[in-house]
Amino acid sequence: MSDRHRIYGEHVNIKTENTRSFYNERAKAIASMANPYVSVLLGDQNPGHAEEWNRFEKKFILPDLQISQTSRVLDIGCGIGRWAESIIPLSGYYCGTDFSPEMVETARNRNRFEGKDYDFYNLSFQETVQQSTEYYKGRFDRLIVGGVCMYINDEELPACYEGLLSLLDEHCVIYFTETVAVERRLTLDECPSEALKTNYDVIYRTPEEYIQHYKVFTDAGFTVREQKYLPHLNNEKQFYETDRWYTLLER
Repeated sequence: MSDRHRIYGEHVNIKTENTRSFYNERAKAIASMANPYVSVLLGDQNPGHAEEWNRFEKKFILPDLQISQTSRVLDIGCGIGRWAESIIPLSGYYCGTDFSPEMVETARNRNRFEGKDYDFYNLSFQETVQQSTEYYKGRFDRLIVGGVCMYINDEELPACYEGLLSLLDEHCVIYFTETVAVERRLTLDECPSEALKTNYDVIYRTPEEYIQHYKVFTDAGFTVREQKYLPHLNNEKQFYETDRWYTLLER
């Protein structure tokens, strides 16, 4: 593998349209996957990992979100509606957005709930925060952003975080989770992946970088309730440089 595909330390842009195409294709191929969660959580080399991560988040993170029938939940990067399937029955309103039209269509098909108020929109993170509260019929008191920011280039990311503030209620719980670089920032630029059987574009920032980004929320009155790594599942050599990390914020 050429070194040009793996860039350490430097701040370089990835081609986000490649990422959109990548997830469009994964949504189309979902029927051939070992389980549907692999389409968004990846881990094709060991599909059981996706199920384990999904179970962990639903068992340990979902209760911390304290969702009730009055909660209004915004899920950015909703994918196939992995969170939607658990949250829609619990909440007053759920809104899932994703930049992959194929993922959004899959989410709509997989999540059908009579008598519940929910929407799925084909919007990127950038487009999601550009909409008004009227578009969403009000502000949100619960926010999930999972595995999205690692596909957004540095110059666009601050505006995404700042734009969220106008959509959030005075009282709000936020769950952020990303795959991060354990020691030093790593960018994959059209990097051939044997596990995914395609090229892959992603920015693995360090937790310290995300902590700096989250300052916009702590400055706005949020406090960090919890911040740590998810259970480590990938022990294969090619995954030792990255891990899944999350933050719970509350105001």
